Amino acid sequence: MKSEFVFEYSTPEVTAKKMPAVFLFHGYRSDENDLLSLVTSLQSTHHIFSVRGPLTFMFGGYAFWDMEDLDNPNLEQYQRVVESVQKFISNAITEYDLDKDDITLLGFSQGAVLVLSIALKAQKLVNKVVALSGHLPYFAKDKEYEMQNLDDLHIFISHGINDNVVPYAWGKESKEYFVAHGADVTFKSYASGHYVTRDNARDLIAYIKGN
Repeated sequence: MKSEFVFEYSTPEVTAKKMPAVFLFHGYRSDENDLLSLVTSLQSTHHIFSVRGPLTFMFGGYAFWDMEDLDNPNLEQYQRVVESVQKFISNAITEYDLDKDDITLLGFSQGAVLVLSIALKAQKLVNKVVALSGHLPYFAKDKEYEMQNLDDLHIFISHGINDNVVPYAWGKESKEYFVAHGADVTFKSYASGHYVTRDNARDLIAYIKGN
């Protein structure tokens, strides 16, 4: 598939019918290989797309948009990436003949901000969202989306209680926001920092398989 994004792709063992897909989005200054180990158990049953952010850093790593800090992103880059990723997913559904009723977005940190933003802005495009150590920021909460009903959306949000990068309270606030808008939200806390624990990895796979 032609795309402005660099991405890793693997096909499931069964391709005679429409199969589900997982789209992975890494954190700030990471890359498209970072999250692949989390979904190895899905490789036989899911199309897997792991997308690299378009911004490059001098000493390695990538990002989906630049930012001074968590509350001060480059909003032009953010809005462009959200739109471009939506287009990427839509094109992939068509070109790879994916099961459009079983599309999961999984993101860590900045990638979690991205997938939660898309869940809010284009919920018809996805069914499940897994947001690890991230949050839904103020700049995603456009007024035009405030009254939307998200009854068909399933979200898994997890956060480390000792996260010193993205505050744990922000993860809880994101959960409360989506619950208030009707989404089916599972929230998990872990005695960890800004990383994915073994228990977290196990729980997110169980969630994807069970919903």
